[in-house]
Amino acid sequence: MFNLYKPMLSLIVASTLSMAQEASGDIIQQTLLSVLQLNNEKFFCPTKGSTAEAIHQEVESYLKMQGRQNFSMNDVAKTLYTLYPCPFSPYRSEVRLAKAKEIEGVWLSPETSQKLRFGPKSPMWSKLAASPIKCEAVAYYPEGEARNAQIMGNAQCPFHAAKDMDISRKNPMVVSWSMIENGKIKISRTDVPEHIEEWEIFIVEKPFEVANVTFKEGDLLAYLRRERGNDFNAATIFRHLQKLP
Repeated sequence: MFNLYKPMLSLIVASTLSMAQEASGDIIQQTLLSVLQLNNEKFFCPTKGSTAEAIHQEVESYLKMQGRQNFSMNDVAKTLYTLYPCPFSPYRSEVRLAKAKEIEGVWLSPETSQKLRFGPKSPMWSKLAASPIKCEAVAYYPEGEARNAQIMGNAQCPFHAAKDMDISRKNPMVVSWSMIENGKIKISRTDVPEHIEEWEIFIVEKPFEVANVTFKEGDLLAYLRRERGNDFNAATIFRHLQKLP
């Protein structure tokens, strides 16, 4: 699934910067305009009601916090994708970056949350049209073992407890996870040469709701931030993870 998407992502990002480079005037304003024209609700999902002025101020503040007084269009584009990923921004008072111990466990991305998997206008929806994801189980075991299972189509979701993933552990371990910085994990694969996959993970501290999906205390918000062809921190996949008992 990812391989079909990566060339498209690279093309969209390249087009965004090409448009910005042709524009004149304020770098943040022009890059924001380009991102809105090309990627709005694909990889870029500003908070409903946000004004261009408010976004401009947040981007400028973020870049200055990073120690960047002079910044390029690439810097601005990366910041826009970082602060406003799809389906919604995790930079809100109810959540914070997760620690390694909080990520450990077996998690379910339920059917009710699959509508948030991609941005509303993401081209990836067409890839799942024939066989949508029913649910997804993701396990981050201690010592770095990782497991994943997707149920697609009309099949019933079989994951109700952590032990339901035990059968997957009978297969050879080819996937592992490691914490590379606060809130960010790296997925490594022995079966895929030079595999690139990094997720930014947040934990919910106070319940909130988006698009009629309730995020409860202890749930995880996971954004796929890096893969081959994506060096702009654009979130291409979102997972809402609920811990299985």
